[in-house]
Amino acid sequence: MNKSGKLYGKKLCNEDCNFKELIQENKYNTYASAQWTHNGREMFVALNNKGSPIKGKKSKKENKSSHFLPVHMS
Repeated sequence: MNKSGKLYGKKLCNEDCNFKELIQENKYNTYASAQWTHNGREMFVALNNKGSPIKGKKSKKENKSSHFLPVHMS
């Protein structure tokens, strides 16, 4: 995620690739940019109903679009 909250792919990892994983009370996980905030608010990874990314500036921890189910590998 870049400074403006746009989610994008990279071949090489840098600070934009770091996210904080937050485990919510509803057992879903959210992912906030570790590097960037918008007006002091965290910017979250979120997808719309077609699977396209939503800008981090418009995402909130409470939105269902930013909730992801963790996958447990055994």
